[in-house]
Amino acid sequence: MKKRLLLCASVIGIMCHGQALAQSAATPTQDSEVAEGDIVVTGIRGSLEQAAEIKRDASQVLDVITSEDVGKLPDANVAEALQRVTGVQITRVFGEGQAVNIRGLQQVRVEIDGRTLLGFSARVSPPENDNLGRSSGLDAVPSSLFGRLEVRKSPIASQVEGGLGGSVNLVTPKPFDFKKTTLSAQVQGTYSEGADKFEPGFSGLFTTTLAGGNIGILISGEYQKRSSSLQLFERNNFFDSLNGGTTKKFAPRLLQYENTDIDRSRLGINGSIQWQASPEFVLTADGLYSKVNAKRTNQFIAFNMPTSATAAIITNPVIEDNHIVAGTATGNIRTGNQRRDDPATSLLLGLNGKYDDGAFTIEADGYYSRGTLRQKIEVVTLQTANNVVGSFDFRNGPIPDLILKTAGGAAYDPSLVSNFPARTDLLTLRANTLPGTLEEWAGRFDVGYDAGDGIKLKAGVRYVDLSGKSEAFRSRADASMADLAPYLDTGNANFLKDIAGNFPRQFLTGIPDAKFIIDRVLIVEPNQSGDPPGTLRRNAARDYDLREKTLSGYLMFDAEDEIFGRPIRVNAGVRITNTDFSVDTFTQQGNLLLPRTDTNKYTNVLPSANLTLNATDDLLIRLSASQTLQRAGLAELAPSTFVDATNRTSTSGNASLTPPISSNLDLSIEYYTGKSSMISGAVFYKSVQDFIATNTSEAIIPGFESLGVVRVSRPDNVASAKVKGFEVGVTQFLDFLPSPLDGFGVIANYTFADSKDSNGFPLVATSKHSYNLVALYEKGPLSARVAYNWRDDAVFEFIQGRPQVIAARSQLDAQIGFDINDQFSLSVQAQNLIPKDSATVEISDFNPLAINSYALSERRYSIGLRAKF
Repeated sequence: MKKRLLLCASVIGIMCHGQALAQSAATPTQDSEVAEGDIVVTGIRGSLEQAAEIKRDASQVLDVITSEDVGKLPDANVAEALQRVTGVQITRVFGEGQAVNIRGLQQVRVEIDGRTLLGFSARVSPPENDNLGRSSGLDAVPSSLFGRLEVRKSPIASQVEGGLGGSVNLVTPKPFDFKKTTLSAQVQGTYSEGADKFEPGFSGLFTTTLAGGNIGILISGEYQKRSSSLQLFERNNFFDSLNGGTTKKFAPRLLQYENTDIDRSRLGINGSIQWQASPEFVLTADGLYSKVNAKRTNQFIAFNMPTSATAAIITNPVIEDNHIVAGTATGNIRTGNQRRDDPATSLLLGLNGKYDDGAFTIEADGYYSRGTLRQKIEVVTLQTANNVVGSFDFRNGPIPDLILKTAGGAAYDPSLVSNFPARTDLLTLRANTLPGTLEEWAGRFDVGYDAGDGIKLKAGVRYVDLSGKSEAFRSRADASMADLAPYLDTGNANFLKDIAGNFPRQFLTGIPDAKFIIDRVLIVEPNQSGDPPGTLRRNAARDYDLREKTLSGYLMFDAEDEIFGRPIRVNAGVRITNTDFSVDTFTQQGNLLLPRTDTNKYTNVLPSANLTLNATDDLLIRLSASQTLQRAGLAELAPSTFVDATNRTSTSGNASLTPPISSNLDLSIEYYTGKSSMISGAVFYKSVQDFIATNTSEAIIPGFESLGVVRVSRPDNVASAKVKGFEVGVTQFLDFLPSPLDGFGVIANYTFADSKDSNGFPLVATSKHSYNLVALYEKGPLSARVAYNWRDDAVFEFIQGRPQVIAARSQLDAQIGFDINDQFSLSVQAQNLIPKDSATVEISDFNPLAINSYALSERRYSIGLRAKF
């Protein structure tokens, strides 16, 4: 730890770029007046000062990140920008930030300008693992489309419900936010070290006004292209095993080594037209479109041990902390290659009209949101008979050693064709398609009245019609070595080159040829459901068609007064929401699929109150009490079952889920030490009822008896939970130092979140300790930043009642920028400078030797030229 802190301190003046982050609070976009020119800020200090001003006027607890300049947030990825906020932790998938956890809870609502952007995340993982239907992933849209990011930690009644831990609002710029015609553009190149590629990125914004300033137009966009290479140890889990004895131990079942190459492109376009029909009335029409195309190629080799909870599978076992971490077993070798295409789009179209004459406000807002996914997968798998002897050892790290031999004791070479049998049932081809569509129509109507003497009243209603439909198509076929001969390859000798260890580096694999695979599987398993020719066999057991309607209403008031001569502000209200949904799926009975409809309906009352006291001109004390909810994801609500025969797992949903309700208390202080400097602290407590968690067990699935016992995962309202903790943060420029040292500054924050469910287990995705250290420098044309983020270990799932944990990890990023003149600036960035510290390591039951997976990401370097007129 000391070495890392010294490293951060040593590069303060070398590589850092303008971090526009403040621990602050802001009113929601729909409830605040954005000052003209709000988006146009100057440098790090300008953005920090702007955030501090928003904070002082806030009626709730919320942190803000503002852009240093037009369309220029401090990180290219929205989730990675949010990780700098006190109390926020992020989840990384395939080397990129994807989701956030706020104050110990991962159930967070994400919206754009107070609306829902539906979409399938760019995380390149199966959609059934995502909390779909509520919002898109934070990595689904480029960050340059937004002028401000808001992290709401305490709600107000006028905000949309949905988010136990809080909500994130991504604010897009509007034409009337600018004082003059503005044009900005940036070209950037990014080098990914693992993929060894240098790829382009482009972004731009144009806004102007017409008709004497009564009509404004704005359009912005960004295109990103990035290739990545990840090195992985995957798929292992430690399960209960007697291993021929009488004492239960935990033994590994599957050791898989994998290299993943990802080719991702993102396109985002945002546009807005505003018309000021009168001094009191403004009409706004806007739209946002995002497209992410993620293509992935996986090459892997796996050693599969027999499945048994009682038999002596592992000989010469070495046991540490009741886990078998070394030994020898006889099983099979499976190698394969997968190609996967995940094109996903998001569309959001909205119309807003607002009338404000100073006393009365009337606002109507309506939008349409749509997200689509058209996933395609082709796989070639080669497998031996159960006659390969594997000796494994987890003790040498970071991933287990694996030495392969024949039953006779000779070395086994997995790169030889002769070592794979000619049995066609062990040589398989598989093709999957998974089209999914999400749609939402929503409208709201709000009225407000300023009664004078600091009292304001507000009320409103909101109606949402949400639908989600997912279909699955899957066909497979056996092959022969003769069939596969043109597509076989002995692999890459540099397999997992950056991970030390003694395991197979080269092995025989098949290269997926889409036409070859699809033609073969359609011959063997054609679609017989009346779909068009060339369509894969329908896998209807995985389908769902869901419809959810919600009607919400709220009453709220704001009041200002004095107590002991000091200003005090109060915001209080109640939100009532009714939810009604139905879902159509199929249930499997033997070889039959029977249609099934499930319904659910519930009403929730959510009160909230926020009090702000100006103890002095620069010291604010805030007290908040509220209740929040989080509806389950659509895939969680669909009771359809998906069985992964390759990995012997099964996942299903649960239509009976009810939304968990969190009762929240928050006490915070904010002390402003300057226009762009502040110290903040908070203590918080959350009590959650009907918490949703994934139950994992082992069972034989009807219709899949040939797989034997498989791991079954299903969500349930299984527990209550409590989260308590505190957070502290400081943002400070060292103005008291002589020039040029007065350009230095620091942002530092620490969060403690102690979470437990009613069984005493920590909550999923919550680290007890996390902190950020950001060193800043801005003087004249030079700006710089170095940012270090660290979070403690966190549970990610439970298997057989035992927690599976993501070990502690950190990331170091650095940037430097130089303003060439008033119009042009140059920036250089370096991300993930210490890859081994940022590796995602999953372990069993807090045992550091019991590795379930290890994912090593790469360094990235970017250089960009920016122009603004």
